[in-house]
Amino acid sequence: MAEKPRIFAVVNQKGGVGKTTTSINLAYELAELCREDPQPGAPSEQVLIIDFDSQGNCAHSLGLRPNGQNLANVLIGNGTVRDNLLKADRSADGLPRPNLWLLPSDQQLATIKTRLIMREAVQSAMSMMEMDGSNEQVPILEIMQSQVGPVVDRFAYVLIDCPPSHDAFMNAVYNLAQAAIVPVKVDYLSTVGAAQNIENIRKAQMSGINIRIHTVVPTFFVQRQVQDNMMLEALQDAYGVRTVAEPIPRSQPVAEAAASGGGMTLQEYAPDSPATVAYRQLAERIYYE
Repeated sequence: MAEKPRIFAVVNQKGGVGKTTTSINLAYELAELCREDPQPGAPSEQVLIIDFDSQGNCAHSLGLRPNGQNLANVLIGNGTVRDNLLKADRSADGLPRPNLWLLPSDQQLATIKTRLIMREAVQSAMSMMEMDGSNEQVPILEIMQSQVGPVVDRFAYVLIDCPPSHDAFMNAVYNLAQAAIVPVKVDYLSTVGAAQNIENIRKAQMSGINIRIHTVVPTFFVQRQVQDNMMLEALQDAYGVRTVAEPIPRSQPVAEAAASGGGMTLQEYAPDSPATVAYRQLAERIYYE
């Protein structure tokens, strides 16, 4: 029996499909389940979100203000992961999140990633010129494994909110993660984009990276729309009914939650909305599998 995954990359190369919304709300619901029904043998009851997108929307969505904490610091050795973690708890505002944490990002991450990718390319070119047959790990992978890897093992669940791109860092993310969650907006272009993204994951598998596609999450779904139902069926045909989660309905609270109360999850803003219920079901699917 395969090991139950705890570390998930939330990925799709197309923007605007609900990756950050999925990361935030799924992490919140998993944190609630960890508190309500702790599982024997779990490393802890803590849940971590890693914002790997330089837009830095995870902090905004949760109403958090980083005070210099940034994933970019970790990648360049300017402090450890622990030094750069933000506690998502906002009990003072009536929003208790006692076991939810965030490793935030901002535009600095894009600069650091470019610098590290260029450095890796130079080192690779020099190794080829020397023809020394070296099998040393590439710097990006080594940084992720040494700086981020040991910390994520201490959390019950880790969700990595990935950018809408596929750069040299993505294989390092796939090495760190155990499974991928792929949010897909139920329109034609997004389903095509998902196919390309899933193909990248399969290529990573072929290169020896142990990651699998865990769940495809249809988003922005409108039940009465014929086109939406056709795209949902296409996703189920392509990836299997068991791989495709219940759709996340298009809902006004989804758009409003992050802007309300300085940044709220769906459960905090509209606990009875269809989208909130759908994210709770997605969390239960992962938690109790």
